[in-house]
Amino acid sequence: MNIKVPKPEEKIVPQKTKPIPTKSCHFASNKGRRSYQEDRITCDLDLKIPFSGHKEINIGVVAVFDGHIGEYASEMASKIFLEKFKFHLKNYNGHEFMEFLKTSLVKTIEEIDTEFSKIAIEHELYSGSTAVVALVYNNHVLVANVVDSKAFICSKNDQRGELAGDLVNELTRDHNALRLDERARIEASGGKFSRTFNDVPLLNGHFPMTRAIGNVPLKKYGIIATPEVTDWVNLTSKDEFLVVSSDGIFESLSPQKVCDFLNKVEHYSDPSILAKDLILKAFLEGSTDNLSVVLVPLRSRR
Repeated sequence: MNIKVPKPEEKIVPQKTKPIPTKSCHFASNKGRRSYQEDRITCDLDLKIPFSGHKEINIGVVAVFDGHIGEYASEMASKIFLEKFKFHLKNYNGHEFMEFLKTSLVKTIEEIDTEFSKIAIEHELYSGSTAVVALVYNNHVLVANVVDSKAFICSKNDQRGELAGDLVNELTRDHNALRLDERARIEASGGKFSRTFNDVPLLNGHFPMTRAIGNVPLKKYGIIATPEVTDWVNLTSKDEFLVVSSDGIFESLSPQKVCDFLNKVEHYSDPSILAKDLILKAFLEGSTDNLSVVLVPLRSRR
């Protein structure tokens, strides 16, 4: 994510966490035309959750964190997300499980923001991050989103001619001041929008988002890390891919173009190659940002 904010003298925060897992996942990540990479991916499509008195449950988890003003927030979020999420799931009390997954996901993201914000204050870090997390469970998908990374489902379209091409079910909405509900919260907290960049109003003249993990100096203006969460989406036989990506790809490709591309080439590429090809396509068509994507083939999971 490209935010033109002067960087302070940032200290490197030591990390003693485990390497970022990408178990059973098809993904690609590249710094693109940048000299640095602030995107981070966490993914485990076979996350096993043991419960006392219950059988073990498997959940698919895909998360993309797109950092800005340094990689510190996205780095920390990606490394501790699964550990924190599993901790919350251990508190399952036998009530409706899918609703419990949803509330646990929200708590996890908010706690990561709280923990990072404490470190950011101590080390004078301005860094922040988006978060988009998809859960796959029992033939359903749920997505939690903070800012402007995206998740969507590409589905088979039986139409021909001009109506041909995959169908797109977008599961996220961007958090910026083009949304009246987001703008109202920021302005109620004293934030001002004095100019725009790519038609997006900028908070205090430089910040294009209304939610984020981190970005501590802007919390007083209503910047929150509470994710916007979808209802559980029931997967059908026509659903082909779940796409979870940082916003760099969408500088040059729309979700519809992504799905059309996957529809054209899926028959002769494995998903890991598809992810790399998709990033290359976005790069060649002009994206200037970091590029990261996870592809989850849905037909193979049914």
